[in-house]
Amino acid sequence: MKHIISNILKGGLSVLCLGMTMTSCSDFLDRPPLDQISPDSYYITADQLGTFPISYYTSIFPNNSGWWAGVATFDDGTDNQAARRGNSYMFLQDQWKVPTSGGIGMNSIRNVNKFINESEEKIAKGAVSGSAELIKQYMGEAYFIRAMLYYGKLQTYGDFPIQLTELKPEDDLVSPNKRQPRNLVARQILSDMDKAIEKLQVDFAKKVRINKYAALAMKSRMALYEATFEKYHRGTGRVPGDANWPGKNKEWNKNFTINQDDEVNFFLDQAIDASKKVCDAVPLSTQNNHVMNPGTVGNFNGWNPYYDMFASPNLTKYPEVLLWREFNTDINVAHLTSNKLRGGLSSGWTRGLVESFLMKNGLPIYASGSGYHGDTTVDLAKTDRDERLQLFVFGESNDLDIDQKSIDLINKQRVKEGKPTITKLLFDAATLFATDQASRDVTGYRQRKFYNYDPAMQLGQTFSDVDGQIIIRVEEAMLNYIEASYLRTGSLDATATGYWTALRARAGITAPISTTIAATDMSKEADVNRPSYDWAAFSAGHPVDATLYSIRRERRSEFAGEGLREDDLIRWAALDQVKNYQIEGVNFWNQIYQSPSFVDKNGVSLIIADGGANATMSAKTLSKYVRPYQIQKTNNILYDGYTFYQAHYLSPFSYQEMQLCSPDRNAENSNLYQNIYWPVEANGEAIK
Repeated sequence: MKHIISNILKGGLSVLCLGMTMTSCSDFLDRPPLDQISPDSYYITADQLGTFPISYYTSIFPNNSGWWAGVATFDDGTDNQAARRGNSYMFLQDQWKVPTSGGIGMNSIRNVNKFINESEEKIAKGAVSGSAELIKQYMGEAYFIRAMLYYGKLQTYGDFPIQLTELKPEDDLVSPNKRQPRNLVARQILSDMDKAIEKLQVDFAKKVRINKYAALAMKSRMALYEATFEKYHRGTGRVPGDANWPGKNKEWNKNFTINQDDEVNFFLDQAIDASKKVCDAVPLSTQNNHVMNPGTVGNFNGWNPYYDMFASPNLTKYPEVLLWREFNTDINVAHLTSNKLRGGLSSGWTRGLVESFLMKNGLPIYASGSGYHGDTTVDLAKTDRDERLQLFVFGESNDLDIDQKSIDLINKQRVKEGKPTITKLLFDAATLFATDQASRDVTGYRQRKFYNYDPAMQLGQTFSDVDGQIIIRVEEAMLNYIEASYLRTGSLDATATGYWTALRARAGITAPISTTIAATDMSKEADVNRPSYDWAAFSAGHPVDATLYSIRRERRSEFAGEGLREDDLIRWAALDQVKNYQIEGVNFWNQIYQSPSFVDKNGVSLIIADGGANATMSAKTLSKYVRPYQIQKTNNILYDGYTFYQAHYLSPFSYQEMQLCSPDRNAENSNLYQNIYWPVEANGEAIK
């Protein structure tokens, strides 16, 4: 049994999407679970209990699976990272519509409810045999999973029904679908997390299973998300107590009262407490030795411990990694991340992200005395910058291949062509014009985070990469504490300053935090007319103060390319001002365009910048920077850039589901009332 669980843990299940189960309101309430997950004859030993939560790991955590680069692409569609096709769903009015049908995906929650309730009853009766510690551990995992499932619903819909018991066919099946105020949903989530934390073990199963510190860190994420959402979205109708909150006129909310300030403070306090507990227990011990390249042929790993933390098969040895997913080719569970990053990924970091990284002296690039070298090449853009930028973006002089066998093959061909041999293969230039779209660099800033130099990890037609995947690490808890404590008190306490200083020191930043804050000019950072400005300089359409912005910038730098950006932008209400925003990449038209890489074997330039159907590059007249969504003008819905619509902060409910969850089958009267700025009509577009 333990062997089976271990194998499942190594990532073998396919990714499932939270909230996307196409099951109607009546479907999931009026029948028993289809899989009969907990018959009386099962879940009666500790090992049997352990099989239930593990089946949900791939649905609640991101997964590096399939023919892509997994988590390395999860920032796509934000101001951090750009995919080839762009994020039209989020930033155009007519691409995201009210679904005609489809449910809210309650089957998983219902099954977990059944497991928890029946198992707790068996445990109380002494009907579950085995280790008491393991029984507690697996029940803790179950509570954690229910919290995560509800957290996904909270992020997607806001207000949501809270159902913790099993409904019978004879029960009223409409009333339980009454949406509850989001603050109560969030409180229920934290309640489940507290139960999980009380039961979970520390460093259980080498941190490939849910454990106490991972749960504390995740709780801090959840609490901070809700605190900041309620703070910055107040008055929009998305927060309970707002004058235009859609739930205010519902009969079951007639006695509902809320002090919005108190609720924000409650969640901030929860975030502060949870994050400090894990940060005090887990040190920031993996150091950056400031080596930016492998340097030696065959030196695949070990050249920089901090870099290795993101490109290593075994993450147990890194204290900062609180929970991770293991991969193993022996059981055919692997991924393609390094291979895709070696190519172009059909993605790329943005100019906005690259420019947001500080200089090593702690100054923004625009500050007097920063020493910024410009961006005529990627190497120059990285010079003397925050070492997280230097490490995790390929520049022209960065090693791409240090495998001797590969270099020998390359040299054999170069000799045939009369070219000089090489000792290492450098990145040289981005593949901006690759005909194979999967190998194309979209912006010219190719991500190196998660790239393993070992050729065994890079096989193209074979899932060969077994680098572990980080699910949550202590650095997030540190940044959660910094942000939550600053919002709660309006100042940086000694604990926050200590955490922040440690993060900056590891990134090679030598100046005190005060130097950075003093040099941060919000008239520049929050200038919507400045190309590639940082969206996080705003909340609810207004600039934030320099200290808070500096905290957000630190978070952006630490987690670039790890998939946290969209959630942060949503909770901060940082998208209100986004209008006709053009995603940009490298400075192409000053110098990079002259690279021999952009000439074919016959000496013909690959650069076509006329805006036509065969264009390969955005025109110099538009910008000297690559504009991936302005290369071709015809049949290009994103040519005018990204524009955000208020409705898109939350997802709409399907028209059919609103009908099914209505006492009279009239969608307008549904217990599952529609989110603000979404119409109560099938295929309806955002109103605002």
